Amino acid sequence: MELAFRRFLKMHTSILFEHLLTGNNEKICAATTILKMIGAHLRVMLLLSLVAGCAGSVNTQAPMKQATANSSATAHTGISGNILSQWIDRSPTINPVSLPPAGEDCGLIYDPVQHRIVLFGGKNDQNENLNEVWALDLAKNTWRKLAVEGEAPPGSEDHVVIYDPLSYRLILHGGEKGKSTNKTWAFDLKTPRWRNMTDSTAPVREDHTAIFDSRGKRMVLFGGRDNDFTLFDIWAFDLDPQSPTFEKWQDLTVFDQHPMGRADHVAAYDSLRNRMIVYGGWDNDSNEYIEDTWAFYFAEPPDTAGHWRQIKTSKSHPPKRRHAVGVYDSARDWFIIFGGYGEKGFLNDVWAFDLKEDLWINITPGPQPRMDHQAIYDPRSQRLMIYGGDALLEGKFHDLWELQVQPDLPLELLYRGAGAKPKAAANE
Repeated sequence: MELAFRRFLKMHTSILFEHLLTGNNEKICAATTILKMIGAHLRVMLLLSLVAGCAGSVNTQAPMKQATANSSATAHTGISGNILSQWIDRSPTINPVSLPPAGEDCGLIYDPVQHRIVLFGGKNDQNENLNEVWALDLAKNTWRKLAVEGEAPPGSEDHVVIYDPLSYRLILHGGEKGKSTNKTWAFDLKTPRWRNMTDSTAPVREDHTAIFDSRGKRMVLFGGRDNDFTLFDIWAFDLDPQSPTFEKWQDLTVFDQHPMGRADHVAAYDSLRNRMIVYGGWDNDSNEYIEDTWAFYFAEPPDTAGHWRQIKTSKSHPPKRRHAVGVYDSARDWFIIFGGYGEKGFLNDVWAFDLKEDLWINITPGPQPRMDHQAIYDPRSQRLMIYGGDALLEGKFHDLWELQVQPDLPLELLYRGAGAKPKAAANE
């Protein structure tokens, strides 16, 4: 009897995966109903958690009203029975609430020394570009505007920022306020003061990505737009105070087997494998969304040419999108992305790219659908946190959410569902 049940369970589990991956919603619902009828078996429920209400993993409905600042520590799972992950509303509740006026297209870093989030720029509810600096104390969960002395960069949007651990500062590059810029500034996180490092060698860019290459001790930019044209070039800004090229730019562009030019994509640095992972984006030249995944492998020594490799993830990968966020989860060795905008509208799905297996895992759901939000990874608490965004409502989002991934996930089961080969077969 038990053997027959297991065979029956295995058969319908396989059927569910097949329909899930082909996107046949009617058959997904039918298979889901059968599996529900045969009990709350743990693995079955994990599979059901991948099926967002029998309608795929993407929320394309009209977004709900944005979360208020008084809904702190509210769990938000989005689909009944999900046990892979959940989101907690961490929006500050102190009254009166002091929130950054900018909610869209900000720049965000995690400051590990003071255990805080630091925010620069972005657009307020009136679509005005700001140049304020705010800090969120993660222990107290309170925002504070920083009093900045001296000159400061102009307000902008679509810029990039990274944390520079070598000199304890925030590095700002690019963005736009009408036209793409090449502004490059350093914000001293101790004083706090800005210093203008812009020169004619800095690339003009907006809607690009930036990562900190810890091995090469540099900021690395990829893609973006130079006013109208999408780009595929790679630039490095030396952050090593002991280097003879300290605070100088270097062009690392590779012309062989490179990805197409793109803007509004996501990227993260995989320090264990010395590579940059890039996903999705928008091709402004052809007006098309992009859904491919690429890895750029940095060379040794770092000032020599690296190489690109496209990662084939045809069986399981996020839908096409732009304006998402992506962070590196060092505890799980994952690259996690959330939200954005795609062919069917605003998105709130969550995907993890397992860097050991080079495959995508769907860990949906997420908070309200949005784009142009920002995210950081907090290594102390091993959590992704997102702030703000836009969904064409009356105002921007100014909320703060924390992603909690459940421990002891059955990864082998999820790997098989994503199309991974068994370990033995993969090593042959």
